[in-house]
Amino acid sequence: MRTTDNKESGFSLLEVVVVVAIMMLVLSFAVFASSNVLPSYKADSALNVVLGTLRQAKQTAVAQRRDVQVWIDQSFSGPEQLQHINYQVVPISGDQPQSIVSMPLPQGTQMVLESGVPDTPMGFGNDAAVFIGNVDGGPPVMMFRSTGAFTDGNYALLNGTIFLGVPGQASTARAVSIMGGVANVQRYTWSGAEWAR
Repeated sequence: MRTTDNKESGFSLLEVVVVVAIMMLVLSFAVFASSNVLPSYKADSALNVVLGTLRQAKQTAVAQRRDVQVWIDQSFSGPEQLQHINYQVVPISGDQPQSIVSMPLPQGTQMVLESGVPDTPMGFGNDAAVFIGNVDGGPPVMMFRSTGAFTDGNYALLNGTIFLGVPGQASTARAVSIMGGVANVQRYTWSGAEWAR
């Protein structure tokens, strides 16, 4: 005679409820953490765009032994409403103009000076989001020269800082400083108490 064990295998309702509760708890921590990380990630991306564009403009000037003009579009333009940092090799007579390199800041970021965030350790001033050569937005002509120096149209050396971040979130403050003589382009991240490299 054969007997069958009729025990059903599976999970009890209590076990399922406990597992779902643990999963929801882990998910809520992940959502909370990502909501704080995303603005910081965007600000770091904006910092990398500005830093990379300035370094590329300098490298182009030195490598091609040509002046490279840099300008910053702080107004919002285009369908995406983004700010841009641009550069172009200045043509010599008889040359065909080279294309403009225009790099937009990531969506949700701006060239912005957050209240309560002090100037960077370079001390070039923080009177505006873009403050180069003691001018809000920078002088009309800013160039990397073939020597690597960063100057205005009259060859006067320019120092300055571009402040970036997600507007209204001081914890996302970032900055790029330019020292004209050697055209040292330096990055800074605001820790909430001080600027860190």
